[in-house]
Amino acid sequence: MLCKLKLKNAEADAILDSETYEYIISNDYLKKIKFVENLRRHSSGYAFFQKNWRQLDGSYKCETIYLHKVIAEKFVSKPDLGKRLFVRFNNGNPLDCKITNLEWTTLSNVVRNTDKTDNKLGYRGVVKDRKKFRAVIYQDRKPLSLGSFDTAEEAAEAYNRKSVELFGPTRSLTPNQTTDPHIQL
Repeated sequence: MLCKLKLKNAEADAILDSETYEYIISNDYLKKIKFVENLRRHSSGYAFFQKNWRQLDGSYKCETIYLHKVIAEKFVSKPDLGKRLFVRFNNGNPLDCKITNLEWTTLSNVVRNTDKTDNKLGYRGVVKDRKKFRAVIYQDRKPLSLGSFDTAEEAAEAYNRKSVELFGPTRSLTPNQTTDPHIQL
């Protein structure tokens, strides 16, 4: 069964499994700080709790607790990769905190599975190089040059093909008819 948690500053609700809901409402510390009553939506879309606690010396200490991280820490097995791990939403919805939608992964995998592109050209992995467009993809922090192309679209296609080859279909692919993850490349 699914449960919804109302967020203080948004119309949207956080979605969780009944098992995780029971844990959150029965956890002594989370009850003490009124975690459920003070959940808000972060500018990045996550459900979180934040409170400034006054210290004995008069200063304040800010405590931030993300709902998805509380759930993942308790209910999702964490692989021992020897790297810093982050919680990823498999379906991309940061308010869907069901156990089956959360997984521990590396930062590079989190970034690879976002559809955000800050590139001026609008294509991930494509840069302007004089009068051509160069496609570059990174694997294990090492750049792999995919060649030089006449158009940004051609370079984006090369990036998409190599990305699917190396990492499988991800949300970071440039959408068009030839790079749709449902179409075999």
